[in-house]
Amino acid sequence: MNQEQAKSFLKDIIQIKSVNPPGNETAVAEKLKALFDKHGIETELVEYDDNRANLIARLKGEEDGPILGLTGHMDVVPPGEIEWEHDPFGAEEEDGKIYGRGACDMKSGLVACVLAMISLKEEGLPKKGEVTLLATVGEEAGAVGARQLTEKDYAEPLDSLIVAEPTQNQIKIAHKGALWPQIITYGKTAHGSMPDKGTNAVAHMNEIIHRISGEEFELNYEEDDLLGGATYSINVIKGGSNTNVVPDRCFVNIDIRTVPSQDHKQITEQIEQVIQSATEKYPELKADIRILNDQNPVKTSSEDPFVKLVQDTVESLDGQATLEGMTGYTDSSQFTQANKTFPVIVLGPGDTSVAHQPDEYVEVDEFFNSIQLYKQITKKYLG
Repeated sequence: MNQEQAKSFLKDIIQIKSVNPPGNETAVAEKLKALFDKHGIETELVEYDDNRANLIARLKGEEDGPILGLTGHMDVVPPGEIEWEHDPFGAEEEDGKIYGRGACDMKSGLVACVLAMISLKEEGLPKKGEVTLLATVGEEAGAVGARQLTEKDYAEPLDSLIVAEPTQNQIKIAHKGALWPQIITYGKTAHGSMPDKGTNAVAHMNEIIHRISGEEFELNYEEDDLLGGATYSINVIKGGSNTNVVPDRCFVNIDIRTVPSQDHKQITEQIEQVIQSATEKYPELKADIRILNDQNPVKTSSEDPFVKLVQDTVESLDGQATLEGMTGYTDSSQFTQANKTFPVIVLGPGDTSVAHQPDEYVEVDEFFNSIQLYKQITKKYLG
């Protein structure tokens, strides 16, 4: 497949509206499967839900050897309310860039993995081992596809994993975890003119937020050399139904980004303690905690042989290869829950600063370069 064909196929994938929610990733999976089938590469669809299917593709060598995993997600976030200059699903090309929702995060990385496998197949490679692609559903909402595949042991055979998320083809060997607690307070409705007859869930939530924002809640951690420290932000609050009704329910969503020294269970217990302390002021306070998202931080040693191999490959093609961390999480938070330890690297085309933004794009040359990177890494790793 030449560069024009590669670019055309990427545009076809960007034009598929796999917006999450609801996902509709099956349309992407079937498009990728058709191309793999055409080139004689083994595939398997793993159903997750209606119109939602993960795709597994395996390119096997003639001899036994290590298994290199490549992964990317097929869902994209909604285009948003702000008007775009380019059609979000038009895959328009201008000044060396392809625009569209998911162009950066992360259909370009996913397609680059697919095309690298096809190019290897055309060259009669690999001679040993295997390349396994895991194309997932639902990464943008809790990495649910990666969780399903891990629970079904699809990650178990892997000896190493490349996550093709956007890094501008620079190597990320660590990323933060994500813990998203939702706190819900419950009250009792009453007429707004008689608030003493009700129990105000918003007032109770305000007390909890005040205590979380104060000295009662602190994220305890050892600062990481690549990831820095942990962070948290209260990003959603909703309560009440009308101005003249005492609210009987309120909730907040908190985004906590964690580093390897932390334990998510302990953080949740800290929040429970804060809620309990709030009953000192409001003895009638009732609240629950729901965990909306729970993704562990991931970190691979800079001394790992696979990291060294990838670093050498990137340097041979691009001239420089620093090892860094990233604040966002990836599907590897789930894949690393397999009963086997393997190195993970995040490496792919696209600049995260334009991900989830209006007029998201990927540089065409960066997309082409990533295909070559995945090919060369595979050749070195599998021989």
